[in-house]
Amino acid sequence: MQINNFYVLYKQDTRLLLYWLVKTSNGIIQSQDAAENETPLENFTGQVPVADLVSMAEIIAKHDVEIPSMIFSLFQSVIELRSIYHSQFQQLASVHPNEELERNNVTHKYFIDTLTTAFNILGGEAWLSSHDQEKQAKSDEEEAGPSIFTTANKFSVLNLESDPESDGANHEESDKESSSVASPQQKRRKRAGKGKRKKVNGKKTRRKSSRATNEPLDEVPLESYRIIEDNEMTEYVMAVLALTRDWIQLRSFLQDFWQRVAYKNLNTAVAATTAKIAVGMVKQSESTIFVDFPGYESFEMVMHTLTQGDVKKAEKEFRLTIEPHKGEDSAKTTEVSLDIKELFLIHAYEDLVDFITDYQKTRSGKPTKRMLAQLDKWHPHVNLKDVTKEQRIKWRRSYTINWLYDLVNVTACAALFGKDAKGEDYVLDQVDWSNAGPLKSHHRMFGLIDFAAEVTTLAMQKPGTAFSHKIPSHLVFYLQCIMDAWTISRGWTISGVEGHIIIDPAKGFHPRRDLKIFLGQGDPAASGHGFFLDTENLKSTYQRFQTTDKAFEHTMDCIVVLEKLGIEFNAALGRCLLFQQLGAVLPSRFSATSFNGVWDYSPFLCGAGLAEAIELTYRSIMVLWDRMREPMLVLHLHNMLVQKGYLTRPISVYNRLDDVFSESFYYRGVRPKDKFVENFQAHVHKMVTRKEFLQDRANRRATSTITSAREFLGLVVLRLFKQKSTLLLYQEADWDPSRIPDCDIEPWSALGMIRLNQTRRFRNSASCPWTLEKTELVKRAHFAGMDELFSRNNEEIRDSEFMAEMVLSMLWNDIHGDLCGGLRPLSSLNYLWITIRFLQYFEELEKEAETSGSAMIRALYSTKEPREDLAAFQGDKRLLVSLRALDGKDDELLKTMAKTFEKCGGTLANFMYWPEEAMKAIAFNEPVIRARGHDCCVM
Repeated sequence: MQINNFYVLYKQDTRLLLYWLVKTSNGIIQSQDAAENETPLENFTGQVPVADLVSMAEIIAKHDVEIPSMIFSLFQSVIELRSIYHSQFQQLASVHPNEELERNNVTHKYFIDTLTTAFNILGGEAWLSSHDQEKQAKSDEEEAGPSIFTTANKFSVLNLESDPESDGANHEESDKESSSVASPQQKRRKRAGKGKRKKVNGKKTRRKSSRATNEPLDEVPLESYRIIEDNEMTEYVMAVLALTRDWIQLRSFLQDFWQRVAYKNLNTAVAATTAKIAVGMVKQSESTIFVDFPGYESFEMVMHTLTQGDVKKAEKEFRLTIEPHKGEDSAKTTEVSLDIKELFLIHAYEDLVDFITDYQKTRSGKPTKRMLAQLDKWHPHVNLKDVTKEQRIKWRRSYTINWLYDLVNVTACAALFGKDAKGEDYVLDQVDWSNAGPLKSHHRMFGLIDFAAEVTTLAMQKPGTAFSHKIPSHLVFYLQCIMDAWTISRGWTISGVEGHIIIDPAKGFHPRRDLKIFLGQGDPAASGHGFFLDTENLKSTYQRFQTTDKAFEHTMDCIVVLEKLGIEFNAALGRCLLFQQLGAVLPSRFSATSFNGVWDYSPFLCGAGLAEAIELTYRSIMVLWDRMREPMLVLHLHNMLVQKGYLTRPISVYNRLDDVFSESFYYRGVRPKDKFVENFQAHVHKMVTRKEFLQDRANRRATSTITSAREFLGLVVLRLFKQKSTLLLYQEADWDPSRIPDCDIEPWSALGMIRLNQTRRFRNSASCPWTLEKTELVKRAHFAGMDELFSRNNEEIRDSEFMAEMVLSMLWNDIHGDLCGGLRPLSSLNYLWITIRFLQYFEELEKEAETSGSAMIRALYSTKEPREDLAAFQGDKRLLVSLRALDGKDDELLKTMAKTFEKCGGTLANFMYWPEEAMKAIAFNEPVIRARGHDCCVM
């Protein structure tokens, strides 16, 4: 999956264009005797100096090669993107005139002029004049598809006579080759090899370089095609501008989300999860665009590039011209100063640097006296309308540093103040603070351990250790998102154009609002449910089912896992008991107003912590259901009664569980319509693969070392309940959507639709329909009846639309549906309560047995006249009565079961943590507060 920005698109289109130019010009040279006055230009590396673009175009034009329309479109795209960058560079030069920017502008101008010349040599002007632009763009999309590379070989002179099917068949091999070669920066200084002529028998002939023999061009992957320019740093600045644009767009998008959280009741877990995906996108962009610039990826270098090392001067001189809308008076054109310290995240970076610098000085968990003087007077409920801009920024800075102190102290407390903290036991600057480190059993930062570990690692370096070059861009963006979530709840939003926008704080909003509902710490009269209470009720209910068989023991073991998870939640989710326990030794930095301020003043932490708690609970329940008989029995009984007509209509909650967990509950994911016993047994007795068996045995040996519920869950091998929630998918992928495997994606999800739109397409000839590459996802989409996607030629999303903010605006729908009750609401359900309802069904069935017309069920549950033929089944009455019912021969028993289902029914919404009416989907195009009157975009 590809997430684009302008730099990525530029590099992609440039490589595709070079691929065609090099392959085509090489084909001409290799297939024809060049005239005496020609200067052959054969390339064996894919590395092309700018000047050679014109020479290659001249060779191609001279031999009357038919130029595909797609190639002209690539020329136009590269010229347009480079022209936009040129404009941006000119703007930077007007703010900060210097020799480096002047050289960059000269490089841009030379590149644009050269490429335009090559374009015209090949007939670009004629192509423009003879084609309607709008119609041509549509035609190009059909011809190229999402992956132009798959058709590029067809335009090489070398392959003009090849079988068109072979290109489609070989694309996978090309991909494998590209993945095994050295990265582009290892070849960035190698110039294109040029063929030379020598005399053989008195005639001039072409002499191939040694590289032509050792590394044929066909083996050079697409990623190695590159235009070599005199000023290598020009592209670095292009990359920086593209990354900065992503920050601005994603931050603006996320601010709308946090407004919905505070003012319109959007679930905090939805906003926090969406923000973590945005951070994952920024990380992916860093790895993608900075691979060519090792040593230049830090935020410090990015900031220096944007401001030319002079932030104060840049603040005064960065301006934006706002043109009037079409039809308005041209006199309405206005020019405004841009708040670049907000746009470029400089405030957040400076706050982070100040915190790390101060923490390093003592590594005691307490600010220095000088810092204390700046932080001690902070109060959460300052009226931000009544203070100046500078005072608001200082207020936010104090909040940020105080919050970071609490964050790091909670993360590192075991090493600083624990029983084993003797100084020599932990070398603070070398400790792995992540969940993989030695202190993993002490971690208390649910939802933010990734961020906390990165910051703690920097803060725990020895005093005076240089660290600014180690701060990546994504860490600063992450901190900015955390800060924004709090300030927005206090009525303060940021616009790059309009600056600070202040409204009244959200009335009645508390960051722990949704977290308290999940834990059951809200108003008991409102629901009477929550993790703690339902775990207790589940245990007490199941203990009434006690038997002497192993199934009971295995189920109780799974319930114990839930209890242990509850212990972790009680100690560290939503509150910091640590600061109460340490007392005067290490008080919270917010103790003047709340010892729990690290949670109470952070909607982001509360949302992220809630999301992790829900994900862990979901996984724990899947382990429970994988070992427990009752869920499987209830769903099979319900289906049988519906199929046989004993239930006139399905019970909503069980019917929806059937839909969502069909592959887990039924053999091959299909509800049986007959042979109910056989289908039940075939599914529950499904063989474990040898790989699963060996993995399970190895994991059992490792259980003695586990220290947390997450570790235990990572060792469990599931047999039946393998479905992953959307939260779990993203957690396993480290919040990077591109890392989620196709096999885990639902084709109809937003992520699935994006993947399908990016899937390569092929066709044998221009008259044939396009065919999607047969990926795992495409096969499942076909099975799901989504064939209309395969027949559409003109409606696919173009690569230029897969920008980060566009992708995020689609992916959030999956998150919202998962957490708030969509088509696949795996994370929104109170599975503890549902499991209790399964057990209640059998308890209610036992009550109905007294008056049932079925002699079998009366005898089974009778304590007065036990039947000898049923004695062997006294250990598990539920299994016996269920199998007898599934057999379908006891009419009275089936009537009794149907009557019991009517009593133990309900809708899926009845079992959700947040009622649908309170958590209804909010249309994305209807923001609560339109804080940004103008979009401000840096390329």
